[in-house]
Amino acid sequence: MSGQRTEGRWIPAAVIATGAAGLVVVVGLVVLFAFAGGSGNGSAAPGVQNQGTDGALPRYITAAGAQVVLAYEFALARPDVMLWMPCYCGCGDHSGHESGRDCFVKATSSSGNIQFEDHGSACDVCVNIALRAREMTSAGRPLSEIRAAVDLEFSDIGPGTDTPLPLE
Repeated sequence: MSGQRTEGRWIPAAVIATGAAGLVVVVGLVVLFAFAGGSGNGSAAPGVQNQGTDGALPRYITAAGAQVVLAYEFALARPDVMLWMPCYCGCGDHSGHESGRDCFVKATSSSGNIQFEDHGSACDVCVNIALRAREMTSAGRPLSEIRAAVDLEFSDIGPGTDTPLPLE
């Protein structure tokens, strides 16, 4: 019989192996929850993360690549544009989004605390709409023209959010 002798009793190797495997699972879960994009304060709902106190984007956004970072930065900097842009990935139906901004920002408090929406970090349609709006905004195009371009370019992909037309 293999195992360890403890105070006159033998502990079978299978018990030791099971205990070690359980410890590995627990440590893995702790690491996963500590580093997988949680806010650290326990107040963010699933799918959102509070902005760090230093103003940095959450790690899951920066880890998703430069294009995703640009899309989030634009959604944060230009809500006056993104609130008028629909999204055509179907998120209006499955996530209740009302505009392209909702793909990136869940909520902003009156004190400026931002809760990010993680949906945009993994959706090429959302990112491409934000980048198209960013490109056209940088070129000085009016909201109505940006909206028309987004509708034309993306509306055949899927159902759009119920986003009103710009008031220009």
